[in-house]
Amino acid sequence: MLNGKVYVVTSPELINAVNRSSRVLAFNPFIAQLGKRITGHDEITSQIVQHNLNGDNEPGYVTEIHDNTIAALADPTSIQNITSTMLDGIQDHLDQLIQEEEAELFAWIRHAVTRCSTTAIYGPENPLVRDQGRLDESFWYFDASLNRLILDILPSLFAPKGHTARAKLGAAFQEYFRQYSPGQSQSSAMTLRRHLINTKYNITNWNAGRLEVGVLLGILANIIPTMFYMIIHIFSDEQLLQRIRTELEASAIARSSDGSTQTLKVMSMRAYCHLLHATFKEVLRHHALGSSVRYVREDILLDGKYFLKKGMVVQMPMGVIHRNRHAWGDDATSFRPERFLADGSEEGGKNVRQTNPAHAFRPFGGGTSLCPGRHVATLETMALAALMVLRFDVRPADGGDWVIPEPRQESMATNVFPPEKDVRVKVAGRAGAEGVKWSFSMG
Repeated sequence: MLNGKVYVVTSPELINAVNRSSRVLAFNPFIAQLGKRITGHDEITSQIVQHNLNGDNEPGYVTEIHDNTIAALADPTSIQNITSTMLDGIQDHLDQLIQEEEAELFAWIRHAVTRCSTTAIYGPENPLVRDQGRLDESFWYFDASLNRLILDILPSLFAPKGHTARAKLGAAFQEYFRQYSPGQSQSSAMTLRRHLINTKYNITNWNAGRLEVGVLLGILANIIPTMFYMIIHIFSDEQLLQRIRTELEASAIARSSDGSTQTLKVMSMRAYCHLLHATFKEVLRHHALGSSVRYVREDILLDGKYFLKKGMVVQMPMGVIHRNRHAWGDDATSFRPERFLADGSEEGGKNVRQTNPAHAFRPFGGGTSLCPGRHVATLETMALAALMVLRFDVRPADGGDWVIPEPRQESMATNVFPPEKDVRVKVAGRAGAEGVKWSFSMG
């Protein structure tokens, strides 16, 4: 699979045809090909993972995990529970940030969100928080080494930090699942469903721990760079910053009678803060630069025109698609959130029609492999940005102009790459909001 011909698709119309042909142009075979190299699970587990990979005749391990993850992360109550738990933790980190006054922005986001997002998924027993050896940092060593781990050539020699980090993470989650009690755990519904499926397929705790290392990629690897770019784009554009503040204050803030307490209403924010949401989508259009891939399971004439041979690979590069001038206009390379708002719409209005071409916007993939965590990622990113916008004034620590750093491609499994260099910022309480106590609700 990794050595054959690659068909590159950049036309939004043909991408739609690829999505319609998901039985023949499938993503799941890549799990069989690369999964063992990524997580290091054993051969017996690899055979369980590969059995009936596409669910053609009966459910298989991969299809059950996929379908149950979708069910868990599409449930509104589950989405709100995960987001609420994450924001509970983030509030403490925000309070500490204002006391420290300066921070490396990406490093701060990475540390805070790694710990808070994983606690929302795994509950109070989250290994990345309980471990005193900074296991959260081990994940990022693993992520940075992923391309070399995928090569699977003496990983202990050629990717020593990633190899060691993967082993530490796997051992920590092995212990987590050894003690896991479905009736007592405060973990998310997604973790509960994964545990029950692992038990059904006789996946050992050692291998469950290794498989969970791969799950961490889905939880963390894209959302944290997205949050970084979201925050830096907003604060670096004074006009955009003020418009988003105005929108939030008009549509998503509840105030106590004396104004001393202000509460971000998260679901109101998601429903009515259209400019904030449009900014999130423009961040993804601008910075999601990875590729969607499909394996050609049998010969197919795509869209009745293009012959694709069995055993080859289809690649859909987001960086090209997201800058397609036919789809996005002559300003496709410019950062302009308004492109996701209907012409002439007012921020904060209702029923804003999104005019972007759907198949030219693929930060979460598409078709049957659409990211099941996209709703949680959207809500968490918007909420963190909203809290920072409402609470803080942020500027470059050196007093100079904002410079948005170029991305650094570290992993073929990541769509939004981390910045090439961090940005040191000075953080102060927002002028005019001194003494305000901030909270959030899921209303």
